[in-house]
Amino acid sequence: MLRHRKVLLWSAPVLFMVVLFYWPLLNVFFLALGPEIAGAVNNEASVWPVLWFTVWQAFVSTAICLVIGIPGAYVLYRKSFRGAQLLQSIITVPFMLPSLVVAIAVTEVSAIVGGIDPVIAIILANVFANYAVVVRNIGSQWQTLSKSTEEDSEVSGAGRFRTALKVSLPQLKSSIRASSAIIMLYCASSYGIVLSLGGGRVNTLETAISISVLERLDFAHGALLALLQIAFCLVAFTVSRWGGTNPLSFAPSFSKSKRLDKRDAPAAIFSFLVISLLVVVPLILVISKAFVSSNGSFTFDNFGLLDTRGARDLLNLTFFDAALNSLRNLLISTVVSILLGVLVAFLLAEQSRRRHRRKTDFLGISLDAAFLLPIGVSSVVIGVGYLITLTGDLAWLLSSWILVPLVQSVFAIPLVVRIVYPSLLAVEANAREQAMTDGANGFQLFKNVDYPFLKPVMRTAIAFSALVSLGEFGVASLLTFGDQATIPVLMYQLISRPGAQNYGMALAVASILTLLTIVIVLSLSQDGSKKSQKKLARH
Repeated sequence: MLRHRKVLLWSAPVLFMVVLFYWPLLNVFFLALGPEIAGAVNNEASVWPVLWFTVWQAFVSTAICLVIGIPGAYVLYRKSFRGAQLLQSIITVPFMLPSLVVAIAVTEVSAIVGGIDPVIAIILANVFANYAVVVRNIGSQWQTLSKSTEEDSEVSGAGRFRTALKVSLPQLKSSIRASSAIIMLYCASSYGIVLSLGGGRVNTLETAISISVLERLDFAHGALLALLQIAFCLVAFTVSRWGGTNPLSFAPSFSKSKRLDKRDAPAAIFSFLVISLLVVVPLILVISKAFVSSNGSFTFDNFGLLDTRGARDLLNLTFFDAALNSLRNLLISTVVSILLGVLVAFLLAEQSRRRHRRKTDFLGISLDAAFLLPIGVSSVVIGVGYLITLTGDLAWLLSSWILVPLVQSVFAIPLVVRIVYPSLLAVEANAREQAMTDGANGFQLFKNVDYPFLKPVMRTAIAFSALVSLGEFGVASLLTFGDQATIPVLMYQLISRPGAQNYGMALAVASILTLLTIVIVLSLSQDGSKKSQKKLARH
């Protein structure tokens, strides 16, 4: 009876993922490997240069993130000083911003220096968005390392830099590898960034896919590009899981850190400069430029235009109409992803507890991978999969607004699982065993024993789910039409059309999203800080 109940519980999320994720994904595979592939492969001018640029810009962006991020990980996590937790929060804001807001931030920086080459702008945007991945991921592991080995190295005469290079970094290989892979994945999937900053002059696999499908109606070529995108992202995703801490966690480690001293000055000065110029300045520019008119004076006119349809009424809807669409999608996507994500995390935790009693658990490992896979697949690829799949009698679904929030929830579920799953594993075995001895059923066990451990991270899970839906652009750009456009789609329409009025409206929208993200990040970080202080007090 218990086994049948588990199968029934698994059936809902499994069926959801099969229909909304694996079905369109497999159709992309079938089309890409069909008879038309020969012509697409032979068209080298439109395949291999795009693949090369995708890999090249991702590699360069990742290398820069590592070089400037490792000192930041040391300063913000290995050392303590007043304001460290605030800086940890601030650097996280770009990572959580919609990609089009990131593009606008880099555009404003570019305007200050008189313009930047599109390739450099794309790399700068990637570094701006992913700097926090290196700092938080590597820094979280660095905090947990024993300080005795570093102290012994310094006593023997090695300086801070040599100690970090020879002693600390070798112990951080797993988190460095995981951070590098996940940044490569994000940089290869930066659709909105490349579409906005590339200006059509440079393309990654994602933007080339949209051009092939939407402009040339060449689905076979688009499917081949999607296959290459899937292969690259899956390799990066697989490597990212070989160790490293959870970059989604907002709870700082509760280990004690030594305070900054004079020997840390080079790393501290460098890190503070990087944070100021790379993170703080672009964020300030996005917010402040929304209040500047074309003649340089202070104004609220850009916000007043949000109730219009842009210059010469070129838009299909106003910002407030798009905001209602995004809010509707956000609510549906968040509810679905939280319900299914928490259920999957609970079932995986149950499977993991049984795994400890056996040598291997291929079923648990397979299910875990199956629900995490959307992290490693581009939303643009899935959008193309729907355009390929929903034809004939199913074509009417493409015009249904409910499709977009359901697909967005597919990409939020893995994040919910990654956030919730560790908390469920932290539940004390004795408490669960005692509850089961007292006759508690599965629901009572979850409600009275598991949920108290889960409750502190639920705000983080909800916030991530909501921000995924709010900022998602790939699927929305392919599957929303007319008056169903979301905020990111509206922003792209504004920045892709000439005119100071349209760009001013885009700046106003970007400033609203930036301020909202800052509030959410600071709120989550404050909760994490309180939990960390409680743990520290117990220790």
